[in-house]
This record gives sequence, C-alpha cells and structure tokens, in this order.
Amino acid sequence: MSGQVGLTQTAKPKPKTPVKPGLAVWSPEVQKTLGVTAENFNAEGLNRLSQAQLTALLVSARPDPRKGLLLCPASGSAPSGRIKVLVTVAGDDSTGAIATAIKEAVGSLSGVDVVDSAAAADRALHVVILEQTVNKRTIGFTASYLTATPCSEEIAGRKTDVELKGTLGTYSNAKGPGLAKDLAAMLDQDIQPLRTGGTM
Repeated sequence: MSGQVGLTQTAKPKPKTPVKPGLAVWSPEVQKTLGVTAENFNAEGLNRLSQAQLTALLVSARPDPRKGLLLCPASGSAPSGRIKVLVTVAGDDSTGAIATAIKEAVGSLSGVDVVDSAAAADRALHVVILEQTVNKRTIGFTASYLTATPCSEEIAGRKTDVELKGTLGTYSNAKGPGLAKDLAAMLDQDIQPLRTGGTM
C-alpha cells in the first residue's frame, strides 16, 4: 500500500526586533511631554537615543512649575480682519461724555470692535483724563494714554491677566470730545501691524 504524506508549512510569526539594552522605549510620558505617539516614536528617531538621553530630553521639555507661561494673541490672528479693542477711561470726566466719545471714536475705526474685557481683546487702550483749569475755569483737557497687548500668565496652575505695554503718550485739546478723535487716530496707527499680520 502506498500513501502520500503531505506536509503543511505554517508561517512562523516574525520575532519582534528586540530592543537593545539601554536604548529608549516609548512610554505615555513621551506622549504627554513631547506629543509623540507610540507609532511615531521610531519615525521621530527617538528609538536611537539611550534611555538616559530620552529621560534628559523629557526633563528639559517639561515646563518648570515655578516659571510662568505667557500667552498672548497672535499678530494678525483677528478673525475676518476684525480687531477687538478694550478701552478704559478714568480721571476727570464727571459726565462720562469724554469716555463715551473715545469709545465711539475707537469703535468707528475700520475693522475695530470695542469689547468689555481683556480676555476678549487683541489690544487695549487705557486713558486717564485730566481737566486743565485756570482760576477754577476749565480751559481744556489732557489725555494720557497707554496702548497694550492683553495676555495671560500661568504660574503653577494659576492664570493671571497681564499686559505687554505698547505706546505711551499724551494729547491736549480745548474740548474733551476732541481728544477722542486724536486718540482714535493714534490707535488706528498703533494697530496697523495687526491688520497686516506683522508684530506689535
């Protein structure tokens, strides 16, 4: 009796490439700190580092909780070309007419919206009004102003509103509302880099 014997071959699973001792391996810490997934670990070349080198890289990339992180709006990032401006006015303006005129003049600028909070603003204009008097008679007004970029600073998990100071100056005018036009014209020039995408 003759018979046939058939042999079937089964594919042997390929052995995983062994990690050489001392070379870096991916961990969730790598993704958290560096943003590198397990799939991209080798593609980024991190597998060529020693474990000690990877640990040093992770330590240097981790933010120091004692140092602050400053976050500011990006130049030219205003949606649809709109620039949001926070206007604050203090000082000798008992009726509020000068403050109202300044806010209206700034709001009338092309592509500008006046907002009520620093968190919503791309730029800030702070004004202090001083009444000029002679013998108790008002002869005019002076406006001291400061432009600024509203930012936030995070230190040890606490967020605080801060500003990067811009232009400081003064204008004088015999009529309070006349200051509004001068300030709006100055601000129009000050925010020009935002419109063109340059730096402030």
